[in-house]
Amino acid sequence: MFHSINNIELKLVRYFYRMSLQDVADKLGISRQYLHKFETKQSSPDDEMLRKISEIYKVRPEFFYQNKSTVQEDQVHFRKLQCSKEIDKQSLISTAEYVDRLLIDVEDKLNGKVTLPTFELPKLDDFDIDKPLDIERIAEYCREEWDLGLGAISNMTRLCENLGIVVISYDRHGENSDIDALSVTLKRPIIVRSSSKQSACRLRFDLAHELAHLLFHEGIITGCRKTESQANHFAGAFLLPRAIMIKYFSGIFSGSQFNWKNMAEFKKHFKVSKAAILYRAKQLSLLTESQYRTGVISLKNKGESKQEVEDNLIDLEEPELLDSCFTYLAEKENIYIERICNDLCITPSFLEDLLSIDVAQSIYSRKYRIKQLNMRVS
Repeated sequence: MFHSINNIELKLVRYFYRMSLQDVADKLGISRQYLHKFETKQSSPDDEMLRKISEIYKVRPEFFYQNKSTVQEDQVHFRKLQCSKEIDKQSLISTAEYVDRLLIDVEDKLNGKVTLPTFELPKLDDFDIDKPLDIERIAEYCREEWDLGLGAISNMTRLCENLGIVVISYDRHGENSDIDALSVTLKRPIIVRSSSKQSACRLRFDLAHELAHLLFHEGIITGCRKTESQANHFAGAFLLPRAIMIKYFSGIFSGSQFNWKNMAEFKKHFKVSKAAILYRAKQLSLLTESQYRTGVISLKNKGESKQEVEDNLIDLEEPELLDSCFTYLAEKENIYIERICNDLCITPSFLEDLLSIDVAQSIYSRKYRIKQLNMRVS
């Protein structure tokens, strides 16, 4: 028996796993051209072929009958868009799509008993993001609106989640990916950050950068030099307010000499890389172009151009919002992760790939709860 399946789902899930037509065709034992006919709706798989396809993608056959709207590219803000591989871009777009579907299902199951933070960013009608000084003012305005003062932001991930943004880690691209993070403008925005580069400072800067895209660039395709520069400027100004830099940078650089010990302490307190501190100082004219280059060369000579010595002293921030939702549903509503997966027509293994979590060892897994209970009883 042949089925009229949603060919868009076939492509979307293949992109999610960063697989080519040939990769999947080889696993199925068919030609690339034959698989392509499924994805372009020229042909449909029979029951056995659909079962094999479902096993490869860790979903149920019913998954391919869904007719859901998908995330559009102009809703997605990539870092390094122009030099990014197409497979990386499509994989992250599909990741955002599946996270959005998961969020809709989770909020429906919460049924108003627990309300997630409402997403509402400050209005920027009085600012011009084409003016660098206005980006400084926006960063200061946001800190004031969110009651952050001028001190170090203790946890950027938690701040984003408190603003109603869902943050997830993504580790399938590996260290060679051109994409560090992306944000998606939806009713409840999503920030997907790469966890392959283990630097808390870099992840925090990525989050601030994506926050800028959500503030500045709704409906605008980003990734060009202009939009990336605007987002980078906001990230630096938000994490390192100009008043703080002006007050303390003299202890880091004075009389044409860098005090690297003071630089390291400043970095550990504000959780911003030394490279970003140097750039921020140049941006604020606290360093000349020549002095800035000297600082960058010094970092390179010390072997810190890619990873800085203090990086392992700063704890990585972990997303908490979705984990809290899953835990509440399991403990208070007896809705375990297996049911969520079933309702989305996916397997727990798919969810593990989506959220980079270990479902089998999670307190919101029914199987894990039963296993723990049996261990206590015995």
